[in-house]
Amino acid sequence: MGPIGADTGGGAGPASLVVNGWPRSLTWDEFRELDARPADAEGDENAQIHSDVNQPERVSVVREGGQRRVSSLTVTISIVRADTWVVRSAKTAELLSHEQGHYDLTGLSGRDMGNEILAARAGTLEDLQRQVTAIIERARARARTWNARYDTETGGGRNRDAQRRWDERIRSCIANGTPFSPP
Repeated sequence: MGPIGADTGGGAGPASLVVNGWPRSLTWDEFRELDARPADAEGDENAQIHSDVNQPERVSVVREGGQRRVSSLTVTISIVRADTWVVRSAKTAELLSHEQGHYDLTGLSGRDMGNEILAARAGTLEDLQRQVTAIIERARARARTWNARYDTETGGGRNRDAQRRWDERIRSCIANGTPFSPP
């Protein structure tokens, strides 16, 4: 059995990654408006975005020189609206920009995950599946770590110098297509 949704057709071509839903600018319309932060909200945050890197649904696997590799895949970045909210009285451009950073970190994690999957090589489909599964697990852990560090270092967007450093790093990695690493 190959990776989920695997198409094991022949013909090797250049690797192809499509990231659906990212990059793009968020709007407050994507957040549920609340009168007060939920009782289970962490700290004193006035907004929360829950974004996910969805596991690739369809991938194409090819055989090259005795090795199997993923030749194309689509990664989708989505927002879990039920867990995405803002306190109505706290809506500011700065807060939305901070939440954009969280979304972009998820997008960068998904893009980097897709590129790692495209770089994987294995002798069998089963070994390739194991590698892809490990890459997905590492990407999810990495996204959680990046987002936690982002909130801690930026103080939820209140530390403007740290927010500026993170924003610059995020923008640079998006624009240049380079793998993300925190500032």
